[in-house]
Amino acid sequence: MKKNRKKNKHLIRTLRVLILTVFIMANTLAWFIYVTRVDNSVNVRVKAWNVTFQSGDTVISNNVDVDIDSLYPGMPDYSYQITAYNKSEVTAQLTYQILEARLLDTEYKSIEYKEELGEEILPTDLTSKQIENMLNNELPFVIIIGVTDEQVEEQNGQSIFSISARWPYEGKSDEADTTWGINASNYKDAHPDKSSITLKIKITMTQSET
Repeated sequence: MKKNRKKNKHLIRTLRVLILTVFIMANTLAWFIYVTRVDNSVNVRVKAWNVTFQSGDTVISNNVDVDIDSLYPGMPDYSYQITAYNKSEVTAQLTYQILEARLLDTEYKSIEYKEELGEEILPTDLTSKQIENMLNNELPFVIIIGVTDEQVEEQNGQSIFSISARWPYEGKSDEADTTWGINASNYKDAHPDKSSITLKIKITMTQSET
């Protein structure tokens, strides 16, 4: 009889914990993301993100590190995605910001990131958008970053953050293809353990104003 009483008490405590957990989950804002890695030459490091927060002006952010190992004309197209789900009853905003970028041996740190770190802003420094524009338009290869929707609707709304990289054989300029191709090859020979391109990007989610 005593064993049965103990089992019943344990079962009641377990049920109470489960009920409390369900109640909390129903009254908080939950974000779930996952990463799809498409190619072994692209390494993506992102911590698992499963965050809940109460109402208020809460800001949640996470850094994503992207390494593109090899860079050459005609390389396979690469891409990966992070999907954010909004399980709450209020809308939220999904934005991103480039913190740092390294292209071979040239390094960039965005003005926004320098301001966050309290570092000196130089006249040659670029904003996150300017770095993104350079990656999109000013190089023989193209790296495209974006989100499908900045506003993530309530009740299971979702938005996809994505990065893609491509360098077709017939690029924008034969001269640029040749110059960057030689530089990328020389860099890889000199630094076999380093990736050709690294990016650090901060993804930020906030509750929308009501």
